[in-house]
Amino acid sequence: MKILGFETTCDETGISLIEFKENKKLEFKILAHKLRTQVEVHSKYGGIVPILAAREHKKNLPILLDNLIKETKINLKDVDYFAFSYGPGLPPALVEGKEFVVRLAKRYDKKIIPVNHLLAHFYSILISKNKLNIWQKVRKIEFPAIGLLISGGHTILVHFESFEKFKKLGETLDDAIGESLDKAARILGLEYPGGPKLEKLAKKGKPLFNLPRPMVNQANFNFSFAGLKTAFWELVEEVRRLNKLEEAKADLANSYQKAAFETLIIKVKKALDRYSVKSIIVTGGVISNLTLRKMFLKFFKNKKIYFPLKELSTDNGINIAFASYFFIEKALEPEKLDINPITTI
Repeated sequence: MKILGFETTCDETGISLIEFKENKKLEFKILAHKLRTQVEVHSKYGGIVPILAAREHKKNLPILLDNLIKETKINLKDVDYFAFSYGPGLPPALVEGKEFVVRLAKRYDKKIIPVNHLLAHFYSILISKNKLNIWQKVRKIEFPAIGLLISGGHTILVHFESFEKFKKLGETLDDAIGESLDKAARILGLEYPGGPKLEKLAKKGKPLFNLPRPMVNQANFNFSFAGLKTAFWELVEEVRRLNKLEEAKADLANSYQKAAFETLIIKVKKALDRYSVKSIIVTGGVISNLTLRKMFLKFFKNKKIYFPLKELSTDNGINIAFASYFFIEKALEPEKLDINPITTI
């Protein structure tokens, strides 16, 4: 079985073709994957502009698909299903992806598997190798588990009995952690995308400044990073008035990152205290930060921790094509597709 997956939730255009061997062990291989980023397009604005993201998807999708077809020599008639990320995400970007996939499905008379973008991030941890044309088995996970999804748009804590049975424990009430890191970087004058630049700068500094760990003393599992951002802005302005900003930037970056990351760890610890689980799953774009990975491994050294491959932690077509296999029963005729950009899990 071959599935072609499309990712257009935000500012990454991704397409991937995956073949599945339908047996008890569930083996699969990645036949091709194409990805095009939009960093240069949005950098001048200091953040993602939804309508520009949609325009870039419209331009990139046919180019990437043509490149994939030439590389694999696949005839799209031989693809069993098309899959696409239906949400949550930027509405203009999601619509562009949907319309492209619908036209393709009608042309080749195929059903479409709509994939929840957030669940695709969790399923990505089942992939152990990101190499082409190599058969691999689905990674085994020890359940029950506490799952944490951390990205530019989402911070969500989940209790998993299995990937089929789960419940959301809490989520951010305002900024997502990735968004907050980008804003902290902007406060320090770093260019977009700020998160990776903040990480690089933080490695040169020390956590010398005291910042709050929001909501860690509350009994719930929700997050809030807007207040942390405000406290950081006030701190930076105070340092600026003392004419110490340039020499303190690395320490400020380190202090902010440490406060944000420790907030995540404290909340996960609270969940572990409440629920008896065998493992922890951490996924989403922010876990590509190696400092955070090391903090989780150090703090929860007595628990099995699953991370996605670093290159699969951010948005891509592989995650969509792979996760769609587990939702084949939800495949729809193109005319019956709908999207909901505020979908969650």
